[in-house]
Amino acid sequence: MIIKNVNVETHDMQLKEPYAIAGHVHDSIKNTFITLEDSDGNVGFGSCATKNDSEESVKECFEILNSFSLSLIEKDLTPNEETFNWIASELTSSTEANAAIDIAIHDLWAKRRKESLTDALGMKHESFDTSITVGVSSLERTVELAEKHIEDGFSILKIKIGDCVDQDIERMKALFALKPEKIKIRVDANRGYSKEELIKFYDQTFDLGLELIEQPMEVDQNNEMLYFPEEIRKICVADESLQIFDDAIRLVQEPRPFGVFNIKLMKCGGVSAAKKIASLAHENGIKLMWGCFDESKVSISAALHTALSCENTQYIDLDGFFDLGWDLIDGGYNCENGIMSVLNKSGLGVY
Repeated sequence: MIIKNVNVETHDMQLKEPYAIAGHVHDSIKNTFITLEDSDGNVGFGSCATKNDSEESVKECFEILNSFSLSLIEKDLTPNEETFNWIASELTSSTEANAAIDIAIHDLWAKRRKESLTDALGMKHESFDTSITVGVSSLERTVELAEKHIEDGFSILKIKIGDCVDQDIERMKALFALKPEKIKIRVDANRGYSKEELIKFYDQTFDLGLELIEQPMEVDQNNEMLYFPEEIRKICVADESLQIFDDAIRLVQEPRPFGVFNIKLMKCGGVSAAKKIASLAHENGIKLMWGCFDESKVSISAALHTALSCENTQYIDLDGFFDLGWDLIDGGYNCENGIMSVLNKSGLGVY
């Protein structure tokens, strides 16, 4: 795959409405896009959103990607370990820029094979229900949004918590009081709890039937998670605690603080790195969840294609595109009643 042309650009994609997670309100997001054109005229799409959505972080990511992209011209980017190791060694300061290039390479590779990326990687699943997120809100607003999402056909709700444990408990009880049939509820504390607060939340909500509890405490408190019985750790998800492959190596050691790994392409550096983490998790009997930030359909599609190629994928949380008021591209996947599946098109299926 000899690269003849490369283009990098950043676009501002205003959110449909502001939403809050523990400690921060988001109202706009920028994504950076890259296209790789090979000597046969095929074009691969990649994109990234920064883990920190500040203007400085977005600008830095663009500059890193734009500068490095010049070295891709006339380069053979056949997707193999040598290619991806080289890119990772050059982009150690930005897993997001790494992810954008990695995604574009995989899209281009699958297009040249005239297969969807999932088929090229080896499909293990056809579809999954994605959760849809309700940000940190008042009790009334939480219930209002939950009812709207249920009405729209979604069967899994992910509720952002972590600002006030007493209010979080009240919100959980109100949601379960709705008694919606066949609805599952996950929560994401975004590192907002202390051990004592997690104990309180667990004691007063566990009998409600929460499906998952995502990253309840700070990364440096992984060992504090071992206080909890295995039954609760099995439904706790490593998010910020799991960034790259080295983190996965630490987290598979017994005793394990988390029973589920949340893989995000932006954190680990793209499809290739994600597959390595997924393989390690599979070897150690750990379930996978696939997450995202507020991202273009390009990188959301890449995450979905990768998730469907991993046997131990159990959950997906790929709702980041639903927050966006605009995107540079279209296609990528189908989503009906919250069920996501890839299109019958080559590569990522984006255009």
